[in-house]
Amino acid sequence: MPHPTTGGLPEPAGGAAVVREAPVALGPTAESFPLCLGCHAPITEEAFLRCPRCSWPLCSQQCADAPRHHAECAVLASDTKGVAVPIGCAKTPRYDVILVLRCLLLQQTDPAAWEKVRLMESHAERRRQENEPHTEAAVTYFTKVLDAGWDEDTVRHVHGAIITNGINTCGAHREALRGLYTTLYLMNHSCRPNVTVRSDADGTVYAHAAVPIKKGEPLLFSYLPPSDPLWRRQRDLSSLYYFRCICERCTDHTELGSYFSSPRCPNCSGGFLEPYEGAGRPWSCPECGHEQSEEEVEREAEEYVQRVPSEDTSVEAAMDMLNCAANTFHPHHYVWLTTAQKVLHHLQDATPRTLSLRRDLWQRIIGLYQRLEPGATRRKGVSLLKAALVEKEAAQLQMAAAAADITAPTQAFEEGLNRTVTLLDGAIKILELEPPASTELRWLQAAREVRRQVVDLAAATGGAGAGQ
Repeated sequence: MPHPTTGGLPEPAGGAAVVREAPVALGPTAESFPLCLGCHAPITEEAFLRCPRCSWPLCSQQCADAPRHHAECAVLASDTKGVAVPIGCAKTPRYDVILVLRCLLLQQTDPAAWEKVRLMESHAERRRQENEPHTEAAVTYFTKVLDAGWDEDTVRHVHGAIITNGINTCGAHREALRGLYTTLYLMNHSCRPNVTVRSDADGTVYAHAAVPIKKGEPLLFSYLPPSDPLWRRQRDLSSLYYFRCICERCTDHTELGSYFSSPRCPNCSGGFLEPYEGAGRPWSCPECGHEQSEEEVEREAEEYVQRVPSEDTSVEAAMDMLNCAANTFHPHHYVWLTTAQKVLHHLQDATPRTLSLRRDLWQRIIGLYQRLEPGATRRKGVSLLKAALVEKEAAQLQMAAAAADITAPTQAFEEGLNRTVTLLDGAIKILELEPPASTELRWLQAAREVRRQVVDLAAATGGAGAGQ
């Protein structure tokens, strides 16, 4: 089946819309906290309501008759022993059957959509050979527990199609959902995507060009976080989707010059251990020839990440951790990025030294993200917003320090406000790509509010510029 390209359409600029699509089926993730089957609202009380017919959790009795739940209810009710019915409020794999059921019901409710699901790749035979536990549980449930007449091969195909092609989204209450999309699933994967995907609260997805895309180029999005190291990306793609990625990033042993997964060579001062020969082969240093197994490269990095403290820390300790990560690995490595993210999460005080460190970290992280995942991505938009908040704090600190000596804003204060507005304008331009009912609109609202505050602050202190 052909994969989407820009074809004869105009070349999409960065941020241009390329696909908008509603799901043919939407439901809870394979492991989910309890959700209402009528509206997907989270169930948080132990004494939750249940559907009077099928006994599955609901947020209200009105949802027992909701259109989304109507067709599935009669089928679920045939589970008279409650084999799959969720019991408490803990996360449970029992919700895995719901999206499978909703897809199977398309045979009666939407035959055209069902035909498209039937044609999706599922890797059903490979999953059968591997005796994948979630698939086997679904097959047993639909063929032996429920009384609906579905055969094993059909259930295996649908379950595999969901694993292979499902897209994770967020509902109105930020609950985790997944859906099947009959156009979006045709897009191929790349660890350096040119398309970014966002979703509305109702599950509608909006794909935008992250960067300008030339006519005829394939539309590519990432199935996995681009901030994952090479070994994790390849392992997850192999285990879930049964392919080894050969995108431009994965086939370049330097990962586009970032050396994101490559540690410093322990045998010489100038080289990195690089994955020259592919999966399972030793990583080697082009400078001195030193080799290290892929398993050892992964183990050393993951063990280091586990040792990075997750609790609050001082600026001195934070700088020691960052320097150690940079010296042991390097400042563009996965380990350094993970360390920096943990430091930024916990280091929130507004002393000059801390603000200087936070500013530097955001600048480096944004630069690294831009190399791994270029263009108008939500990750970049949120990062620009957070960098702007640091600049705003630093400018206010400068103003407070100067207040005892002068009445007019200092040049450093004005420059800080201008840098803040520049970052916010970049963030807003990206975050405006969020769909109108996105659960992530809070980032756009925050960026606009901070920009308003900065402009007001500049006006109140008599400063020039600052985005006015």
